[in-house]
Amino acid sequence: MGALSITGIKPGSTSLKLTAGKITKTVPITVLSRNLLSYGPAEGNGLTATVNTDGSLHVTGAAARQWAGLAWTFPCPVQGTVILSRPTSIDGLTVSVKCLDADGGQLGAQVIVGNATAVPAGTVSLRFEILCTETTPTAKDGDLRVQLESGDTAHEWMRPDNTSLRGGGYELANLYPRVTGLPKTLGTDPGVMVTEPSPGTYRFKGSTTQKVDSWDSLTCSVHVDAGTYTLDASDWPYDSSSWLIGIQSTLTPDDGSGQTIAFEPKGYGPRPLKAGTLRLHIFVNTTGEVDKTFTPRLYKID
Repeated sequence: MGALSITGIKPGSTSLKLTAGKITKTVPITVLSRNLLSYGPAEGNGLTATVNTDGSLHVTGAAARQWAGLAWTFPCPVQGTVILSRPTSIDGLTVSVKCLDADGGQLGAQVIVGNATAVPAGTVSLRFEILCTETTPTAKDGDLRVQLESGDTAHEWMRPDNTSLRGGGYELANLYPRVTGLPKTLGTDPGVMVTEPSPGTYRFKGSTTQKVDSWDSLTCSVHVDAGTYTLDASDWPYDSSSWLIGIQSTLTPDDGSGQTIAFEPKGYGPRPLKAGTLRLHIFVNTTGEVDKTFTPRLYKID
């Protein structure tokens, strides 16, 4: 018996008529895109995505903040190894795909451009993300061609089968824990009052004749999984290198390998962390009059 090999040239549906003697059989054939992504129009966090006629995405606007953007979630259509490619990009925006379990929790490492990655067992859905990487987001107006495909080799970009899936705003979760025990006065003569005008946002108002010299009065901790983290703020009181108001943190790894400095001024990441307990200290070392507001943010970016 002979064998018949059919190679799809482009996505679409057709049929094949086979005849053997007096028997004729019509076989429907559907050629699917090798691009496994699903996406469509989306709006949120200051960005808007529309679909071009060729199936690529057009993104406009300025993100509301760093690590905010757009996302689409869809059933996982693949097992085994996948690779993500991005023939056209927009400066200041990053793309990735996360594998999710039935509860929406992330499984394994995210799929990033150029890295062949195994889809973990238990994956139910995928989330395609476009996030801003800029500390101060700038306006965007450009096209994105992104492809997720089976295997470990990227091929020429192809339009996905589904370009009508509605997306929405998405941003990485802020893992920085709330500081308790507020309001609190730091220093003397008369001192700097620390309050929390809104959840996770802290105000420092007052004055001192000498340095406040407070290094461990505003302390909290959180357990982190192994991964890459960055510590940021939407409004550093001075700047990210200042030792007047900022954050110091230490990590005590679960594996008992010993405490290390995780973050401090001029070194807020991104950086890889082992699984362990992250202890965070907001320090205040100002002199004279101060009235500053501060919203610390801790992100797991991989």
